[in-house]
Amino acid sequence: MADLRRKGSTTISKAAGLLCLVQLNRNKSLSKASVIAAIVLVVFALDTVLTPTVAASSPAPTEPTSPSPAPAAAVSEAKPTPKDTAADNSTLYSLLKQEGFGVVKLRQENLDNQKAHNNDPKHLVIDVEVNRVSASLMVDTGTPTTNIARSRLNGFGLVEQKTSLRVTSPLRSASNKFFGIAKLNTLAMGNCVMQDLPVLIDAIPYVDGVFGSDDMHRIGAVLDCTEPALYYAPRGPSSDTSSKLAAMLQNNGFTRVPMRLTSNHRLEVACSIDSVPSTIVVDTGSLATCMDKNIGIKAGVIMKHTRRVLIGSGGAKAPLSSGHVEQFAIGDFEIGDADISFVYLKKGDHPSARLLGVGELASNSAIIDVGGLSLYLRHPQ
Repeated sequence: MADLRRKGSTTISKAAGLLCLVQLNRNKSLSKASVIAAIVLVVFALDTVLTPTVAASSPAPTEPTSPSPAPAAAVSEAKPTPKDTAADNSTLYSLLKQEGFGVVKLRQENLDNQKAHNNDPKHLVIDVEVNRVSASLMVDTGTPTTNIARSRLNGFGLVEQKTSLRVTSPLRSASNKFFGIAKLNTLAMGNCVMQDLPVLIDAIPYVDGVFGSDDMHRIGAVLDCTEPALYYAPRGPSSDTSSKLAAMLQNNGFTRVPMRLTSNHRLEVACSIDSVPSTIVVDTGSLATCMDKNIGIKAGVIMKHTRRVLIGSGGAKAPLSSGHVEQFAIGDFEIGDADISFVYLKKGDHPSARLLGVGELASNSAIIDVGGLSLYLRHPQ
């Protein structure tokens, strides 16, 4: 992984459902405020009685009369604008356009304010409007619930409601930090407007928030990780559209990997390290791909200690090792001669530390049908 081989002092951060990888410089300390600010890990979704509705965008979106859920998204036809276009010759674009999808182009950014090499993986960022105010959200399939940065509450006209929901980490017991909750009047992207959207409030650096997988599912999102774009459906998820997408992608050399929604609302796929089976979370919010060290031991992987550590909420940390595996399989998709990071968790195997990061996804042309619970991968051409 390119992001794990950078020299010097490098912080690879993931906020609100993300893990941080830190490569230590011998002359610098882990206690930097910029690192501590980015060490949040959400390990379960917030249950709420509010369900957002989705409506067509208009110059002045009307307020809903009640927070009851809509059975399907109502979205106006996407119109070509600078932020809502894609290549007309794209097979993916053509198919989804025929199915009535809109599309928003994504930006690729290194959110930890470090100088990244051109080939290093970068986070995916979407330009949106929160309560009709411009905002940038990280697109994070590893975080179920959409999050808004606490520092942006006033700017978005939000009032935080305190909760007893602790910020927790698989690396140690719950911290003394708590999430808040709020409700967005509108979250708009392209021509799609989600109304009455419940969100978590947390300290999030570098961006205004995180767009979570539960809300991607509500709008039948299809995420292109290579030519970064988020496609949204006018009627929510459709099994018919997902079937057409599967046929088209498989005819173009993609391998379909079924995803399942875990009990804590994470998108998980089967994987194996040198034939030792496991599972891994599809996580576009993580730059790196990480596995539990116990899996590497079972597979007989020769692991080398590094100066990198995995940082969770409240400053909890665990050392990282690196290992070369002969075969890393994601479902039926096989990657030969892969370099993987391994983390040791004292509390045993924990799915939140098994992450299929955006670097590996982008390098294998990943297309994620969030609504259809399918991941599509293809080897570089």
